[in-house]
Amino acid sequence: MKKWIIHHPITLSTQDLNALQLAYSLIVTPQTVSMYMLCCAFSTIREGSFTSHDLAIHLNVFDHEVEPLLQSCVSVGLCEWYEQNNVITLVLKAPLSITQLTDHPLFGRLLSTQESLYLKALMMKYPPLSQNLTPTSFKYNQRQLSWDESQEQNFQKQTIQSSTQDSFFKPNLFLNLCTDIIFPMVFRTPEIMQTIENIANTYLVDEASMRKYVSKVINYDKQTINLDKLLQNVKTMHQVSGYTNLSYQQHHLSFFTALNEGRPIIQKDQQLIEYLKEKYTFDQETFNFLLETILKSSQGRFTRKYAEQIGESWVRAKVKNIEDAKRYVTSQTSVTSSKVVQLPDYYDQVDDSHDKENLLKQLKEMDDE
Repeated sequence: MKKWIIHHPITLSTQDLNALQLAYSLIVTPQTVSMYMLCCAFSTIREGSFTSHDLAIHLNVFDHEVEPLLQSCVSVGLCEWYEQNNVITLVLKAPLSITQLTDHPLFGRLLSTQESLYLKALMMKYPPLSQNLTPTSFKYNQRQLSWDESQEQNFQKQTIQSSTQDSFFKPNLFLNLCTDIIFPMVFRTPEIMQTIENIANTYLVDEASMRKYVSKVINYDKQTINLDKLLQNVKTMHQVSGYTNLSYQQHHLSFFTALNEGRPIIQKDQQLIEYLKEKYTFDQETFNFLLETILKSSQGRFTRKYAEQIGESWVRAKVKNIEDAKRYVTSQTSVTSSKVVQLPDYYDQVDDSHDKENLLKQLKEMDDE
């Protein structure tokens, strides 16, 4: 009987276990995954050699089934096989992550190969019926199976419609970038997608970046998603930058970035912008013009106190749209430029005519001399 030796111990992390259960189970049988995990356990708790029977007992399989399962592990790169003098040495390797495995060029080939082998096994186990048989099912009363069509929605990919026509974030493009393994179907509900879209539009997160943020807040073991943590990660990690084209119709964060010549918005300014957006009910064009007015009138300084002064003055002036805002700013500018500096009252009360006469007399006397 052959003896087996594991070259060095290996410990599986939570990420490795997720990859084995979610990704590797698509291209190899569950028994192959169990064999690899059993070898990892043997490498840490058992020293020396062991036999095929030792592995077969723990997996509840026959002894002759152990070697094919280990060969399947070798075929997908989970271990390497070295044999000498009837002693087999296994070198275990860490599994690829879910992203690495699904992006691997051989993933599709392995998946199709395993599927073809599975279909071939089914054909061998259940051969086709002989052509000499006579169908007689029509002689018996057949019960019609009912099926609720609404149940089909749980197994179909959702096509999410954007809440606004000019939305920055494209939900359908985001879903195309996310595989079912990264963003499972159970999370693609209208409520969750609407929350993701709102966060993306608020902080100008593109589809590829949102894919990264979403994957970090999903607990694949418990099948839960933490949307509060998603919002926190976007606030602390994402920076809006790169926008240089000015348009009053664009998003307020990209408009503010364009005013800064494409430089990223710091977190303090971004929080102040969101505060002003919630406080004042201006439309998009008027709010962007408000941001531009604040920066121009304050020589680039952006403080909460001054921004609220400008915003409150617009509210008192009953500004409704961008035309009203422009007229109000123009009127305020003309009033400021037409102001004349007022002299103190005592300047008008002093009578200097007498002093002028004395001065002229003194000048004449000097000329006569």
